[in-house]
Amino acid sequence: MDKKSINMQDDRIRAFFSGTKVKAGVNLKFRIMQQIETESVLAGKKSKSKSVMPSIWSMVSVLGIMYALIAIVAIGVYLTGGKSALESVTFFVPVILIASVCGFFLMISIFDDRRRIKKQLTMHN
Repeated sequence: MDKKSINMQDDRIRAFFSGTKVKAGVNLKFRIMQQIETESVLAGKKSKSKSVMPSIWSMVSVLGIMYALIAIVAIGVYLTGGKSALESVTFFVPVILIASVCGFFLMISIFDDRRRIKKQLTMHN
């Protein structure tokens, strides 16, 4: 069989089935297109909200809380012991403890954010 006869057969089959085809109304086409546009807009918003910003905000918040706690400890030590107490173990032990705990928490939160972003990216691809 050559291409010309195959094309003629395809045309006959299409002509035969064209009478049985149910055509969609204008209202249905409009609703389908509206649904597709709505889904594409919502999908675009979801992809824009996923960024590196959660890890930056978690860093800023943890470091802000850490420095606020260190400032509170420094004010408390200064008010109870004066300027010389800021150079003693009374000040450095709580500061080191606060910095260690906040650093450990920051490390865990950044690791968790990266793991969550990686999981979301593999789910969408």
